Amino acid sequence: MHDANTGDAIRRERERRNMSTIALATRVGCTVRYVELVENGRRTPSLPMLREIAKVLGVRTAILVGEAPRETHEPGRPQITDVERALFAYRTLIQDVEPPTAEHLAERVTATRATWNASPHRYTETLRVLPGLITDTERLVRDGRRAAFRVAADTYSLTRSVFRLLGRLDLVHLAAERSMRYAEESADPLMIALAHVNLGQALLSDGMPQLAYETALGGIEEFEPHVGDGGQRHIRALGSLTLTAATSAALAGDRERGRELLRTDARRLAERVDASDVYDPLFFSPTNVAIHVCGLEYDAGNSESVLRYSEDVDISTTPSLERRTTHLSHVVRACEDTGDDAGCLLHLTRIERESPEELDHRTTLRETVHSLVRRARPSWAAEVRRLAGRHAIPC
Repeated sequence: MHDANTGDAIRRERERRNMSTIALATRVGCTVRYVELVENGRRTPSLPMLREIAKVLGVRTAILVGEAPRETHEPGRPQITDVERALFAYRTLIQDVEPPTAEHLAERVTATRATWNASPHRYTETLRVLPGLITDTERLVRDGRRAAFRVAADTYSLTRSVFRLLGRLDLVHLAAERSMRYAEESADPLMIALAHVNLGQALLSDGMPQLAYETALGGIEEFEPHVGDGGQRHIRALGSLTLTAATSAALAGDRERGRELLRTDARRLAERVDASDVYDPLFFSPTNVAIHVCGLEYDAGNSESVLRYSEDVDISTTPSLERRTTHLSHVVRACEDTGDDAGCLLHLTRIERESPEELDHRTTLRETVHSLVRRARPSWAAEVRRLAGRHAIPC
């Protein structure tokens, strides 16, 4: 879904409520001209602005930004039908054969997560193996052992991450809820803490920051007593909960609380992280905290601050491709908001080098490329059109 369609959806919902552009702009807190540019497809609104517009119009953000899943057979655009079938119809797919061991399945989940976080073809490769992971997970949990429930919680944690970037909010919530259910069955404080992170992130994706904040705080309160007896993974899990709480607080309207959590609690925890110990599904580290500082400013609409703070972020120090491309996506949108189209194209090209499939699947990046094509200067218009063509983005 490109920015013109987003604008059409906003206009449609506004007119359905007999609301003028003046009324919408006043309640959202922007100018009438901005609303007109968005509705005409000439401006790509930031996610926080879209959430505010959705709130005023009384619809979910997904209605304004959701892109129908691409079910083509084109290279680089894998179908997700098999994953949906595994999620919803796993009972009919489970064969009467010996399930895998918890140890073997845990190794497969770890390998798939490594692919998701590092492979330039991570969407294709991950979606290819995810159906089997889900089906085998559901076979394994039938024996009721805690080890099986721990692996199941981890499987659905990974699944939630994948569908968040695909924009499938329905599947994001389903995966987060299953992760929490199996984590609680495992009675493992660490898995329960990570499930709180997943649920908080799912709520954020669906524009419910206050609930996400309460979820993160509840997770911190429940998990903090266990951190002293734990190792690096416990520190990182508490750090990830803190990052979720910071982002949620800021999006719920308390930006100072969000900044405070990043400057104090998150940074103190990051200082305790062993940089040589890279395994963690959430990659909490000083670099990750710095990325979240930029992300918080991005969510607040402070594009100049995003660009300023990003100069001090060395994303090469994080092994997570998702973290690197998410940060670069924020920089892209900040460049777009400040009118730096050359910088926008530069960082889009960098994202393509890092992970070509991001531009096939991330809706916001596709919207930005489409918008950039429409206003490209002659000196680099051909380059941006080639970029759009490589990813089947409408010009």
